[in-house]
Amino acid sequence: MPHQSGSIKRFILKHITKHPVDIVATTAERFHVTRTTVHRHLSSLVRGKQIVKSGMTKDVRYYLSSTFNRTVYYNIAPDLSEDVALRTGFEDILKALSKNNKDIFTYGFTEIFNNAIDHSQGRKIVVSTVCTGDCLKLSIADDGIGIFKNIYNAFKLDNIRESVLQLTKGKMTTDPIHHSGEGLFFTMRIFDRVEIKANHLYYLRDNLIGDWSIQSESAPHSMKKGSMVIMTLNIKNIRNLTDLFKTYQHPETLAFDRTDIIVAMAKFGDETFISRSQAKRILRGLEKFQHVTLDFTNVRLIGQGFVDEIFRVFKNRYPHIEINYIHANADVEFMIKRSF
Repeated sequence: MPHQSGSIKRFILKHITKHPVDIVATTAERFHVTRTTVHRHLSSLVRGKQIVKSGMTKDVRYYLSSTFNRTVYYNIAPDLSEDVALRTGFEDILKALSKNNKDIFTYGFTEIFNNAIDHSQGRKIVVSTVCTGDCLKLSIADDGIGIFKNIYNAFKLDNIRESVLQLTKGKMTTDPIHHSGEGLFFTMRIFDRVEIKANHLYYLRDNLIGDWSIQSESAPHSMKKGSMVIMTLNIKNIRNLTDLFKTYQHPETLAFDRTDIIVAMAKFGDETFISRSQAKRILRGLEKFQHVTLDFTNVRLIGQGFVDEIFRVFKNRYPHIEINYIHANADVEFMIKRSF
């Protein structure tokens, strides 16, 4: 039996590329074993990260892990386009993914690749894909000015760290004529995990556990030059782009008219949210939306000036904008309700 077990696994590894859909039937017929036996060996190879299982139930396909691993280099030139780069360099990966994950991979690739072409001011782009277990990691890097510095310069921010906050809002772009500012917003929310490295800053958003972090200066993951966006997707994921778009769009006009802000991201160091200037960091650009949700997770205390600037001054200036808040502790909620 051990000898046959090894033979079955070797057969699977040798023939899986030509039989991604029917490898179970092909192997069962070759060795005169049950499909359950073949599935047991396939599961062992998946756990050992030698093969990848993609799709669910009737759409299940199996691939060698190495199928997903590659690095492709591009020179930024007038004739370089994201759709051609995707089609010529990664079409086989797209074919291996389920429809919803194909859409997500395509969206993240094209949006971030195009951003590198149009905004990086760099000369080269490097795209890498690596599959480990069930996780497919897509990395797009350039050698340009850096995404955070670009935002910092364009909007004359007081602190480069604020660039991270502004990028997470949506509709923040240095080229509003040609870009809507939606691409990175939705990319950060549809993948399981997104990391952005640039200008000595490292931003991590983990959508599986609802967590985030920003590290600066000496962070081991940060980059001095250029930008790198790393998008991680579980290939068994069942989320889809359409549902995400619906969450942030007007139900009738379908316009991207709502956003959510993690308030704690506006904090620099150990400061407390007391002043109007701190509130203005959060409010910057929100006049472009109709619905805004402020997430006060991990915000211990807020001051009267901070509250007044958001819930009275801004609201009076833009009465058509609906402002909601979530995850406020008792002290924060008390201060907010005082302003009504």
